[in-house]
Amino acid sequence: MLQRGNFNGGEPETGRAKRRGRRLARAAIRLTGIAALSLAAAPTALASTGGASHHNSRRFHKPAIELVAITPGPGDTAGAGGVFNVDLALLARNAEGNNELSAGNGYQPGINSPGAATFGIGKPDPFAPGLVVTLSTTPQAVGGPRANLAGVFQLTDVARSHGLAQVFNDWEVGKAGAFGENTQTTLTAYLVQGTAPGIVTGSEKPISNVVRETFTIGG
Repeated sequence: MLQRGNFNGGEPETGRAKRRGRRLARAAIRLTGIAALSLAAAPTALASTGGASHHNSRRFHKPAIELVAITPGPGDTAGAGGVFNVDLALLARNAEGNNELSAGNGYQPGINSPGAATFGIGKPDPFAPGLVVTLSTTPQAVGGPRANLAGVFQLTDVARSHGLAQVFNDWEVGKAGAFGENTQTTLTAYLVQGTAPGIVTGSEKPISNVVRETFTIGG
C-alpha cells in the first residue's frame, strides 16, 4: 500500500467538521434535485428507445449507480494556494443500485482519519470500498496518476431520497501544492464491484458511470 506524505492540513478537527457538515447539507439539497431529474428522465428515455432493438436498448442502458462530482466542476478553479476539496456522491437509480450501496457491501458513514491504518493513497475507502478516484497530477512518489486516492477521503455519509440510497464522499486536500498549484488536473472517478484496486490498471469494470473532468487547482 502506498502512503507517503501528509495530505491533510493542520486545521482543527472541529473547524473541518463544521465545513464538511455545511458541504454535505448543500450536497443533499442539490442531489435531491439531481435524483428527481434522473427519475423524471427515465420514462422519456424508455419511450425514445421503444422501437429500438434489444441489442440497442442494452447498449444504452444506464448503470444502476450514478456518480456525481459535486465539487469541483469542469473548468472550475478549485481552492487556493494548492489547497482544495473534492466532493462526490453515489446515487442509486433502482433496487440493484440500493443493493450495491448497502451497508452489507461496506457502504456506511464513517471518518477515515489520517494516521489510521486504513488511511493512505493506494488504499480503498474503508466506508465506500468500491470507489476509484485518480488525479492526473498525483506525484510519482506516491503512485502517480494511476494511484487510487479513495483511501485519503476523510468523510463518508449516507442518506436515502425517494427510497434510493445515496453515499457522499469528501476529501479535503490540506497540504498546499501536493497535487499542483495554479495547475490543470483531470479527475477520474467511478465505482467498481467489491474492493477497488490500489493502482488502476485499465482492466477495471465500472458499475457506475465514469466521471472525467478537468479543473484548475487554485494558486
